[in-house]
Amino acid sequence: MNIFSLAIVALGIFTVCSSTNLPNIVLLVVDDLGIGDIGCYGNTTIPTPNIDSLCNAGAKLEHHLSSATLCTPSRAALLTGRYAKRMGMTGLDGIPPVLMYAAGRAGLPQNETTFAKIAKSKGYTTGAVGKWHLGMNEHVWGDQLHGPLGHGFDYFYGLPFTLVDGFEMNSKLFKVKDCLDGTELCFILFCMIPLRFFVGRKTFFSCIVITMLISWFFLEHFFMTKSNWWQRSFFMEKFLNSFLMENNEVVEKPINLETLADKLIDKSVNFIESAAAKSEPFLLYHAFAHVHTPLATAPRHKGASAHGVYGDTILELDHSVGKLLEALDKHGIAENTLVYFTSDHGGDHLQLGPLGGYNGVFRGGKSNGALEGGMRVPGIVRWPALVKPGVKVSQPTGLMDVLPTIADIVGYQSFDNKLDGVSFLDLLTQNNKSFKRTIFHHCASEIFAIRTALDNGKVYKMILQEPLLKMDGSCLGEMCDCYGPRIRVNQQPLLYDIVEDPTESFEIESSSEIYEKVSNVMRKDLHEFYTDIEATKMPSQYGEMLRVMPMPWLQPFLDK
Repeated sequence: MNIFSLAIVALGIFTVCSSTNLPNIVLLVVDDLGIGDIGCYGNTTIPTPNIDSLCNAGAKLEHHLSSATLCTPSRAALLTGRYAKRMGMTGLDGIPPVLMYAAGRAGLPQNETTFAKIAKSKGYTTGAVGKWHLGMNEHVWGDQLHGPLGHGFDYFYGLPFTLVDGFEMNSKLFKVKDCLDGTELCFILFCMIPLRFFVGRKTFFSCIVITMLISWFFLEHFFMTKSNWWQRSFFMEKFLNSFLMENNEVVEKPINLETLADKLIDKSVNFIESAAAKSEPFLLYHAFAHVHTPLATAPRHKGASAHGVYGDTILELDHSVGKLLEALDKHGIAENTLVYFTSDHGGDHLQLGPLGGYNGVFRGGKSNGALEGGMRVPGIVRWPALVKPGVKVSQPTGLMDVLPTIADIVGYQSFDNKLDGVSFLDLLTQNNKSFKRTIFHHCASEIFAIRTALDNGKVYKMILQEPLLKMDGSCLGEMCDCYGPRIRVNQQPLLYDIVEDPTESFEIESSSEIYEKVSNVMRKDLHEFYTDIEATKMPSQYGEMLRVMPMPWLQPFLDK
């Protein structure tokens, strides 16, 4: 591209992004969507006309990457432009991999700058609708130190937690099963025998009954005496975490799964209409609850897909995207509205079968921190005022780049924390631009893989360690491990030309010149990254039981 062309592009960006003509920003993030689930990324069996229309009218990010292969760390990186490890939002061996309770005290730290805070500082009205899963309150109900209202959003409607399988079950409170699996009840009863020497018979047996009831409750519904101490029964999963909030008010408990998608999209449409009426720029972060299990849709979509209930949720997802786009068209603001569409990480078909998303040609999936399937996600940007239809960006980009891009658009530069993301604004107007960049792929707090893009357009990926797999490519447990005996450390790291070999099938010979050259670059970048992050990161917030487990004063109890 010559100097004259660059000047024209720069003038166009300046004109569109001038303080009097800031674009509206709509960020659409799907949960657990596979890159192979939508039409413009190769799917031919599930119609997604509304999502495909975004792709056809804007830019397709062909090498788009999740920041992590599980939801909480991925979303923390999306909102902040920084690896989740920096803010203690990743797990370690023997502690949970993500936030486990809506009423826990861990979450996105107050000293993090989110894209909502950036937009708000430039006069934007900001709203978050849908899944949050980054923590909520810390000290008292409503302080939202970890919630949307505490991180730059003027309005919130949605799930403080996420969808989990227990939400569709009607498990009973009164059952006796898990509490009998171990020896805890017998041990507690044995320890109470000496009490008989100090109290009367009635008092003793009253203490026995009360203690057994309390012990039954905690042993049956919580696993605090086991290695996975953060887990709970299906009853508690639903009772504690299944509710919708509007700002600081609980508006539905438990969640009606069939009407959830429509409720969320209606709130986003209302937000767009309200913001458009003020003639001020707005930022809407719509985080879909779909297509995470449990899979439920409105009756109009049930049985409508050739791919069962998962395909039905894709149809409802596309329908929801269409309603948002209609709202932009209705109010005449589509031309200067940036719409970004992505998934928080790859699909989970390897672990869930037909209930999980399809990752196309890529091996691996959700929770696999080493292989492409868990980290390659769709990336679509439509912005008619600036981005021409049909743009294809081959340079590696990712969810961490969203905040720097928004900062670039609105002219924000006052960062207190170091960013890991890079703005892709220039890439939207310069198709073939390439630059050197290294990206680190984590499984919990461990680096499993390194990706380096060179300025000649070549992209290499090195796998340092990876989970052991079954013959079908799935991991050995319910989800992929990040620690323990089911992890293989590659003493000689595996190197791939990931553009030419997207299936990671042909390793570059370790004795080759290109292996030596690329690995030296990666080792240098890895050393610098380790040095920096070890000096500045927070300890994992998930290691403290009293921050992870639900606090009664932060927990809504009554159905609504």
